[in-house]
Amino acid sequence: MTCPVLLSIGEILWDQYPDRRTLGGAPFNLAAHAARLGFASYFISAVGNDEPGTEALALAEGWGVDMTYTRRHPHWETGVVDVTLGPGGHPSYHLRRPSAWEEPELTLCQTEAIRALRPRWLVCGTLQQTCPQARATRLSLDGIPLFYDVNLRPGFEDARTVDELLRSATAVKCNDAEFEWMTRELSLDGDPAQAILRRYPVSVLCVTLGAEGCELHSNGGTVRARPPAINPIDTVGAGDAFSAALLHGLTNHWPLDQTARFANALGSLVASRSGAIPAWSREELYTAANLQ
Repeated sequence: MTCPVLLSIGEILWDQYPDRRTLGGAPFNLAAHAARLGFASYFISAVGNDEPGTEALALAEGWGVDMTYTRRHPHWETGVVDVTLGPGGHPSYHLRRPSAWEEPELTLCQTEAIRALRPRWLVCGTLQQTCPQARATRLSLDGIPLFYDVNLRPGFEDARTVDELLRSATAVKCNDAEFEWMTRELSLDGDPAQAILRRYPVSVLCVTLGAEGCELHSNGGTVRARPPAINPIDTVGAGDAFSAALLHGLTNHWPLDQTARFANALGSLVASRSGAIPAWSREELYTAANLQ
C-alpha cells in the first residue's frame, strides 16, 4: 500500500535553550512525527546557506522528512528561537528575525511535481502565513485539503490571516486559549465550535485542553477525551505530535473517539520527554492509546 503523502509548509528553526539547542518549528515537528506514523512526509520552507542550515537538512532527512522543497535562502540565516521553560515545562519563545523560513519558494515545475504526488494533506500554521511570500507559496498549492494548526505566537495574532486560513481548511486544531481568541476576534456567536463549523468549510475542529485532553467537534457531534496521566518535562512539540496523530486518525477514517485517544497518547508521550522530537515507539504509543 502506498504511504499517504503529507506536505507541511512552515518554519524550521533551532530551538535555543539556555543549555542546549534542538531542531524545531511547529510545522516541522509535525512533519517529523508524521513520518514516524507512516506518512510520506515532505517539508516546504527555507534554511540559510550556512552551517546550521546544512545540519538542519541532514537531521531532517535522518528523521524521514523529505526536504526536496526546502530552499537554501541566498541572504537570510537559518532560523533561531530562544526558548525559556516555565513551570510544568511550558515554553515561552523569542523569534530572531528576519530568518530564512519566512521566504519559502516553489518553482512551477516543483509545484507540478508536488501535485503529481496526490497529497492527502497540506499542513500550515499561522506564523509563517503572515509572511507574503509564504502565503503565495501556499496559495500555489490551493485545492489540496488543508489542515490548519492555529498555533498563535505573540505578535502574530492576525485575525485576517486566521479567517483566510479557516476559509480554506478542511480540519482545524487549536488550543483552548486560541479558541477563546478566535471566539472574540472572529465574533463567533452562540456555541463557538458550531459557529466555526457553520461559517467555514471545516469538517473537524479539534480544541486541545492541556491536562484535560481534547474535544473534537464535527457535524456528527462532539467527542471529549482525557489523556494518559504523565509527569510533564518539556511540552515543546507535544501539540505538534498531537496534530500528527490526529491526522493519522483522520486519514484512516477512524471514529473520532479513537482518533482523540490516539492523539492524546502521542502528545502525552512527547510532553513526558525532553525535546520537540524525542524517541518513541509505535508499541508504546498504541499501548498508551489503548489500541491493539
